[in-house]
Amino acid sequence: MRLIDLSLFEPIFEPLSGLTVGIVDGIGNMGDQLLYLAARQLCKEFNIEHFTVNALAEDPIPKCDKLLLFGGGNIGFPPAAAIRIKAFESGIPCWLLPQSVIRQEDLKCEKMFFRESISRDIIGGGEIAPDLALGFNFPEPKMNKSGSEIFLRRNGGSVHHHVRVQLKVDPVMFCHTPEDYWNLTDGFKGITTDRLHLAICSLAMKTKTTLLPINYHKNIAMFKEWLEPIGCLWKDFVFSDSISENLGKRFIK
Repeated sequence: MRLIDLSLFEPIFEPLSGLTVGIVDGIGNMGDQLLYLAARQLCKEFNIEHFTVNALAEDPIPKCDKLLLFGGGNIGFPPAAAIRIKAFESGIPCWLLPQSVIRQEDLKCEKMFFRESISRDIIGGGEIAPDLALGFNFPEPKMNKSGSEIFLRRNGGSVHHHVRVQLKVDPVMFCHTPEDYWNLTDGFKGITTDRLHLAICSLAMKTKTTLLPINYHKNIAMFKEWLEPIGCLWKDFVFSDSISENLGKRFIK
């Protein structure tokens, strides 16, 4: 099942139908890996021939009609920018899949898509399109769910600095495939998290989902523009110490 209609992805993929594209993957956690998986699934849906490009390792990059540069939330993140620079140097027209912007970056793209309007406005151009995970065809959720859990990021981006890092249950520490991400959320009646793609997986698994803020606009902008209309909830409060002590007991060894 998809969280939103496939037609919303037509502005990205319809013009590429019948072409051959190289899909350039980035650097990231299981949320990013879900985006890379979704990019390939959507290319198949729209009859786009595609192959994988490792922009840092292939010299020259194999010829194709377009390069599709990974989506996510990493515009302004230096390791991701280095991959994009190599793609630009190939001379092949580059299309940026839906992104969020941490800070300004020189994007030498033929076409750019941003998954929320704040990021588009920072760059000063481009089109709005959904996060590709919203178009991923997830498996049907299980019927038997129990309990609820809070999952908080341990690394950069967290605003929950008062919660001791040892008590933060971060799924990127123990989920190693995109399937791990959605299977994790499928076991619960409720998930509260500041991990955007964990929240998207949770919504797909029909789990009650509450998204929390991080230290830039990505989560709140995605919530307002895409996730709230499909049933996601939002909280921006700071957890008390008493609540913190009960975080993730089943995962902390």
